[in-house]
Amino acid sequence: MVFNKNEPLPLHYQITNDLREAIKNGRWSVGDLFPTDKELMEKYGVSSTTVRRAVAQLVQEGWLERKPGKGTFVKKEHVEETLGRLTGFFEEMRRHGFTPSADVLDLRPVEITPRELEKTPGLSVFGNQKMFLVERLQKLNGKPVVYLRSYWPYEYGRRMAEFDLGKEALYEIATRELGLTLTRAEQTIAASVARKKEAQLLDVRVGFPVLVMERLAYAGDRPVELSINIYRADRYKYRVFLYPSNNNFEGVLLP
Repeated sequence: MVFNKNEPLPLHYQITNDLREAIKNGRWSVGDLFPTDKELMEKYGVSSTTVRRAVAQLVQEGWLERKPGKGTFVKKEHVEETLGRLTGFFEEMRRHGFTPSADVLDLRPVEITPRELEKTPGLSVFGNQKMFLVERLQKLNGKPVVYLRSYWPYEYGRRMAEFDLGKEALYEIATRELGLTLTRAEQTIAASVARKKEAQLLDVRVGFPVLVMERLAYAGDRPVELSINIYRADRYKYRVFLYPSNNNFEGVLLP
C-alpha cells in the first residue's frame, strides 16, 4: 500500500486499515507472531510512535494481543455477514473463503406444546405441526462461532438428519435433496449475554456478549424453518448497505 502523507487520514489510521485488511484476508492466522514494531517501521517508513498507535488500535479492537516478553500475536479471525442475502452460515463462510464445520449436538422430533412455545415463541407460526430440531455448534477453523437451533417441519427435518450435518449446509440440503426453494425470510437481531449452556459451547464466560439472530424462512408463502442463531459477539458482525430509496430494512423500537 502506498501512503499519502498529504491525505486527511492520519498515517497511523492508514496503517491500521492496511493491517486490519491483511488479517481479514488471511495474511496471518490466529496465534501467529505479528511483525515487530521495528519491522513495521521499516515496511511503512514511519516513526515508532505512528506504528505503536496503529498496533494499539488493533489491540483495542481485539485483532491482536500483546504478550509481555513474547511479542504481539494475532488473536482472532474476522467473520462478517452481509444482510439481505438468504444464506446460512456454511454458505456465507465458504463465500468468504473459510472452511466451516459443525458439531451435531442433537437431532430429534419436537411437539409444539405450550411449554415448547414458552421457550421458543417463534414456533407458533407452525400451528400444531410436528417439528424436527437440528441443533449444531458451528465452527470456523475448528473454533466455535455459532450455536444453532434449527426447526423444520418433521418430514423435512427427518430427511435432513440422514446427511452429514457436520459438513453440509442445511439450506443446500433443503434445495438439493428436498426440492425446497427458499424465497424469503424474516429476521431479527438482538444483543444478549451467554447463559450457562451457550457459554460452555461457545467457549466464553457466562454473561459474555452474544448476538441472537432469529430467522423465519419461507418456501413460497409457506414457513419451512425457524432458526435461532447465537453468535460470539467478538467474532461475528453484520454489515448492512443502506440506500435512500431502499425500504427493505426496518428498525423496530422495542419497549
